[in-house]
Amino acid sequence: MKEQRYQKILKQVHTLMLKQEWQKALDEIRLADIEFPDTTAILTAMGDCLIHVNKPESAVDCFKRVTELEPDSVEAFNNLGVVYMFLQNFPEAEKAYLHALQFMPGHAQTLKNLAFLYYQQEDRLGDAATILAGLVRSTPSDCEALYLMGQCYEMGEDSISARYCYERILVYQPNSTEASDALNQLMGK
Repeated sequence: MKEQRYQKILKQVHTLMLKQEWQKALDEIRLADIEFPDTTAILTAMGDCLIHVNKPESAVDCFKRVTELEPDSVEAFNNLGVVYMFLQNFPEAEKAYLHALQFMPGHAQTLKNLAFLYYQQEDRLGDAATILAGLVRSTPSDCEALYLMGQCYEMGEDSISARYCYERILVYQPNSTEASDALNQLMGK
């Protein structure tokens, strides 16, 4: 009976999150946390909601607790890295991502997040490009990695390579307005 209640609550919260009703989802998940304390799914959902209601500093505690409960979880440390990036705490974000990659070195989302972290630091642009090149080599259709790689090339003033990345995105996603816009902006330079 308790398991059914738990599943029902998670489904309700998930529905609210899909509707982007973040405050309602947060209110529900906080009640669930009282009933089901130290549950990683609840803590993770709470952290996600806190980020979306612009309280990332409160989300840190949720994600830290998840890493304590699941010390070998790639997702837990990846989420912790994300919240640190929201807070512009780049050293802690990098630590969390690198910790996650110890468990699964090829975890694509963590690698993309780490590349994005490096992209935000001008002196780490080369590190971002190296990570993204590896991702694109292993999954040539990874449009998220291609787009960020194009952005790195633009920052490095290599418009030919940036153009190539955006054009490749349009091969895989012909209706990508993001890639079309980036390409049009690049061509206008």
